[in-house]
This record gives sequence, structure tokens and C-alpha cells, in this order.
Amino acid sequence: MTLPNKIGIFITAWDKGGIGYFKIGRILLAETSSAKKLEAAAKHAARDIEAEVMYAWDLGEKESDAWWLGWGGYDLEEEIPYFAATSKPEVQEKIRAFDPKDNEFECDSVEEYKEMLFNAYDEDLTAEDLKRGFAAWVASLGADAQKTLLNDLTSWQNNARHT
Repeated sequence: MTLPNKIGIFITAWDKGGIGYFKIGRILLAETSSAKKLEAAAKHAARDIEAEVMYAWDLGEKESDAWWLGWGGYDLEEEIPYFAATSKPEVQEKIRAFDPKDNEFECDSVEEYKEMLFNAYDEDLTAEDLKRGFAAWVASLGADAQKTLLNDLTSWQNNARHT
């Protein structure tokens, strides 16, 4: 199994009310009585992470969860939807046909055009789109970054089991 495929198991995505949502590296934690204790449990799970990580947590009634908002300087809340929108087949077709002299948004560069397409499609992303976007983002990383990401996600998950 390739590194991107191994990393792909770390996205949780779902649709609700016609909108796709996702969490990266979602862990379940037993702490449900105190936000301060939940924060400490999430911090404990993050103790062996090599890259910079930003995470959030949600205090629940039966169990709580925590997930990543950012990793290694990447804002996952922006990166994943961007890659999800720009990897949609109809968007890929528009990108391939891009002409800086003749395009619907009057963009001068393909990067500017991708940003405009992202803005046009980001409200309609489904859970499947977001999973594809996560895979595309992971694939855009170098091999060393992918290895570090896999190690960090694995240690986050493993450390959470011992909390």
C-alpha cells in the first residue's frame, strides 16, 4: 500500500443538509466532564508529533473528539476544500481548457483561475469530494512530508488510545 493510501484512512467525511464536512485525524477521548481536561488529553495525544499541528476538540456527553485543523504549516480547513474543488472532473476540464486571453473570470494565470474556480465550487462539496481533496493534497506533498504526516497521524491515534 502506498503512503497516500495509508494516509487516506485518517479522514472522516460526511454529508449533512447537502453540505460536506470533514475531520482529519479524528480521535475519540473518554473525557466528558471538563474542557480543560479534554484539552490536556488532546495535548497528550499530540506529544510525539514532529510537525507543527493545530487541533480542535469538542466536549461530548458520552465521548469527546479531537481533530486536526492544521499540520506542518498547512491550513487543512483551506487546503482540503481547495484540492477537493479543483480536482472535480468538471473543474479539471476547465483548467485544461484555460486560456489566459479568453476565460469566464478574466484571469491572467492558471493559479488565479484555479482560485476563482475554487470560490465557484466550494459551497457544493460533498463528503466524497472532500475525501478526494484530501488524497490530492497528500499527493501534492513530497515523499518526506508524506512519511512525516503518516508518522504524526499514527502517533496521534496511538497516543489517544492510551489516554
